[in-house]
Amino acid sequence: MARVNALISGDMQMVTQIDPNAFRQVESADNVTLLSTPAALQLGICCLKNSEPGSSDDFVKGMQYIQDRKRIVKRVLKGKGSLGNDTPISFAHGKDFCSELPQREYDPDKAKFHFKKSGYSSAELFVAPVTSGVEDMCLTAQANCAKIGFDLKLKKVPTDGYWGAVWMKEPLNVVTWNMRPTANSQMAIQFGPGGNWNDTFWNNDRMGELLSLSLAETDPVKRHDMYCEMQTLIHNGSGMVIPAFSNINDGIANNIMGMPTVPLGQLGGNEWPEFIWLA
Repeated sequence: MARVNALISGDMQMVTQIDPNAFRQVESADNVTLLSTPAALQLGICCLKNSEPGSSDDFVKGMQYIQDRKRIVKRVLKGKGSLGNDTPISFAHGKDFCSELPQREYDPDKAKFHFKKSGYSSAELFVAPVTSGVEDMCLTAQANCAKIGFDLKLKKVPTDGYWGAVWMKEPLNVVTWNMRPTANSQMAIQFGPGGNWNDTFWNNDRMGELLSLSLAETDPVKRHDMYCEMQTLIHNGSGMVIPAFSNINDGIANNIMGMPTVPLGQLGGNEWPEFIWLA
């Protein structure tokens, strides 16, 4: 909020990661613009497959079905985002997106069934404000879990040191990823077997095979089928929970001209120095 106030007062001319609760304040100001670019910026939860409780497929399914995705996009992201389907690929990836994959819906009955089958009645999720909206997303999941008798504890930790001390270490932790330019590069960095940043430690031989084959496939139909199979594998088998994708939401002063709208990161995919000028 301090950054938003500095933007509106004129002390700052460019601010990244505007909090959804400040959207209306920025949009109502005369001297600044909220630049909202549709993207595949992930709001995610990692359930590590090499430790409990993420090693239980039923626990992961419970975490996936308890996500009220439409509410998260509407209420948490204030409409500036899109539904997630527990894969890192969204419509923003264009033809690489598997639109044929059925959307996983909020289903507390299925969540309750899978949690009971997993044998877990509680879990602790490590939460840091790694991206705007992720804390409220977790609070929504916690409230939904309480309704079905599952105790989801939230362990709030600071962002400072998070990527070294919590991410890929604690069994349940939040994560965010900026969008990569292709589906292959996105899935390889997150789900490539044995990859350094495979942050759920889900290693699937077929996934690795498809990542290699799709790079050499020149037939767009066959390549799309490969991408769909990979997204289906992730959707059904990995430890990743992705309820929603956020737009890239930046605030810029009205005298900033030429800001590119690139969905790969903040402020035009961090390409702004090459293109902008002051009016």
